[in-house]
Amino acid sequence: MKHSSDLAVIIHPARPDWSTRLNVAPQALPPFWRSWLLERGSLTARLTRLAPGRFSVDCQQEGIGYPTPAEQKELGLSANQRVWFREVQLKLSGVPVVQARTVVPDAALTGRLARLRHLGNRSLGSFLFSQPDMRRTFVRVSRCKANTAGLEWARRSVFTLGGSSLMVTEAFSPLLTDFDQTNRTN
Repeated sequence: MKHSSDLAVIIHPARPDWSTRLNVAPQALPPFWRSWLLERGSLTARLTRLAPGRFSVDCQQEGIGYPTPAEQKELGLSANQRVWFREVQLKLSGVPVVQARTVVPDAALTGRLARLRHLGNRSLGSFLFSQPDMRRTFVRVSRCKANTAGLEWARRSVFTLGGSSLMVTEAFSPLLTDFDQTNRTN
């Protein structure tokens, strides 16, 4: 059973600088990243619109493990509570532009959430944003810990569906700027 993956360490550093969307002065974020980090809609839908026919999901790993301290706090878990996790790369034309980690308390993987175990290389967003009772907390943003993957910024939020919560953290690669020419000012 895993404690933390390399991605989890990058996106959930020991001393994170997470802020709620309401406490972050948007002008403090580079304009390009502000647009992506504070997006409230489906990231899958936005990426698909950005590059029609070129969006794909590549599941890197999934399984049962233990939550990071940030995941424990956000989901109200103890360090020894098991979670199901899924780590994916969101790609445009085969280029990884976002790496994402989803964590669900293992005991919550029942009912509709049981479907998450069978997503494979399909998008989590397409499932979540199709659920009429889905609720989402404020988006929190942070810089990523220095890393060889080149990930710069991350965002996270907790989704509630049918009384169960799951946490999604998405880390963005600067390669996204190659695809989104609408706001390249950093």
